[in-house]
Amino acid sequence: MAQRAARDADTLLASWQAEAHGVLRYASVLDHGDGPVERVIRADELRVEVYGEAPNRSKQIIVEWRDSTFLPNRLNYHRDHLGIVANDFGSTIRLGQGDEVRDVPHPLSEAGLAAYQFAVGDTVTLAALHGAVRVVAIDVRPVHADSMGTVGTLYLDLDRAALVRFRFTFTPASYRDRSVEDITVTLENALQQNARWLPWRQSIVIRRGIAWLDLPVHSVIRADWTIADYQLGVLHPPTRFTGAYIDGPRVPQHGAGWDTSMTRSLRALPHTDADVALVRRAASVALGRELRGGLPGSRIAGSGISDFVRVNRVQGVTPAIGARLAIGRDWSLAGRLGIGLSDNRVIGSWSLAKDVGDLHWSLRADRVMADVGDIAVISGVANSISTVIGGDDFGDYALVERVTAGLRSSVAGMRIALEAGREWSGSVGTTFRPISGAARPNPSLGAGGANVVRTTVGRRNLQGFGWVVSAEAGDGIESWARIHAIDRGRIAMASGELQVTGELGAGTGSLPGSRDFVSGGRGTLPGVPFRALGGRRMARMEVAWALPASIPTPPVPYARYAPLPSTVAPFLGAAIVGGDDPSAPWRANGAIEPVAGLRLDLWGPLIRFEGGVSLRTGRVGLTVDVHPDWWAMM
Repeated sequence: MAQRAARDADTLLASWQAEAHGVLRYASVLDHGDGPVERVIRADELRVEVYGEAPNRSKQIIVEWRDSTFLPNRLNYHRDHLGIVANDFGSTIRLGQGDEVRDVPHPLSEAGLAAYQFAVGDTVTLAALHGAVRVVAIDVRPVHADSMGTVGTLYLDLDRAALVRFRFTFTPASYRDRSVEDITVTLENALQQNARWLPWRQSIVIRRGIAWLDLPVHSVIRADWTIADYQLGVLHPPTRFTGAYIDGPRVPQHGAGWDTSMTRSLRALPHTDADVALVRRAASVALGRELRGGLPGSRIAGSGISDFVRVNRVQGVTPAIGARLAIGRDWSLAGRLGIGLSDNRVIGSWSLAKDVGDLHWSLRADRVMADVGDIAVISGVANSISTVIGGDDFGDYALVERVTAGLRSSVAGMRIALEAGREWSGSVGTTFRPISGAARPNPSLGAGGANVVRTTVGRRNLQGFGWVVSAEAGDGIESWARIHAIDRGRIAMASGELQVTGELGAGTGSLPGSRDFVSGGRGTLPGVPFRALGGRRMARMEVAWALPASIPTPPVPYARYAPLPSTVAPFLGAAIVGGDDPSAPWRANGAIEPVAGLRLDLWGPLIRFEGGVSLRTGRVGLTVDVHPDWWAMM
């Protein structure tokens, strides 16, 4: 600390100015089970003049600021998110103008030396322009894990007593806002004129949830900054550091000073979830246990809006309630209970889970209405509405009761899941009467009891593209095996994007009807009757050409910059199904069923319109729903 104070007293080195370039993104991240999908809602790009003077004086002036709104929002950033961390936070760490984090002692402050435990790691010698630099890694964590503090790794220049890099998160007690799930900070400094380490690159990631409700969605505010064009030994005018810490415009100014599109700026940024996972994994190792976030441990829980009330033709209106309870530091207990008002069946689930580093262990018991399909073809809310109005339920159900042990983890960017247990499946009938018309009969899909093992491996990026492979084996009245794979890829084109979807499935001849492969209609082959195709083997492929479109935006509140992004995508698709199951209502005729159509993803996109025609029969199918990226919360 004495060396740092002596360095800061040298005004030729400690007085400086620089230019900072930053991109802020506000996004929603929805977990679809096989990977998160991130949807950017708003993006801001800024150029900022930064002035500094030791020991802790700094001033920032926004000189250019533009934003793009991709979905309606009314976000107002805390002012300090619009600038950089100019002095490594000083003696105490403060974020969100003190609303998110306040008065957390910095590990390198006088108070921090008493509040933290330090573990010295490896020393690395780096080659620099003017000679070698010795850098030591120091792991830091609070003496008391339940107190306010940072958990991360400091990298220090031994010869200059200066901070080179600091990557960290916070203990739960540090968060003042109950909606903050976690905050991850990376500060990287660069050696200027072989004399002083000053800010070079920074990122701050703030993930939020709902304090009282646990859903598979959270919001992210991420700021990524690059600082360059340094001048040292600058003589600042006496009034330089007066006024607001971050000065300049209060709202974005859309001038002509930008030579790239906002979309291109976003594409160059790193993915958020991988960075956050890396920091939290290291923090968990440092603490010797799982690092919990700042959200309350006990909350109402659900897998989406429809988890609280849904309608289908086998149970009718089904209200339900769920909750999640933290037990100690590493365990959690979750439960859900509902009842169908048409069939009076009770459904529900409970799970006991433990997190150990990257491993998530669980014991589960479920009694659920399970659909035969491998992929969702409609949002839960849309399916409930269509069932109530006309009895059009886009599901085929079996009552499944199971007791399983499971394990989930992430390895080399892949999500891996394994579960084994005992399950029973029984047939159920149609019991619900819609407002008009009649609901179709539910097929007989029960197969009795069986021992089952399932595994899933997948990799998806934050835009939902990637692959997932699932395999299972069952031993009941008859033994069976089954494998299913789906891959979504894209190729950037000069005028748009080529999107390719492939799906394959194969099962043994004794595959139960509830595990058949089904296709046709919305979500797979629009223009073919819904689930007209099905059997024990299936292949499907679709090629779409997504083109950006300028479509007028309706008067949506908080959509400040119209039009919101939209795409038009003509597509061709085809499927072939074999291994006919005589007991099921779908057929496997071994013939290729081709379709052609047009897909409109509108205003964000928020809404998807899709129309297709069967090239074999000329039958037309039309659908409308919220965009599939949002189905995880529907």
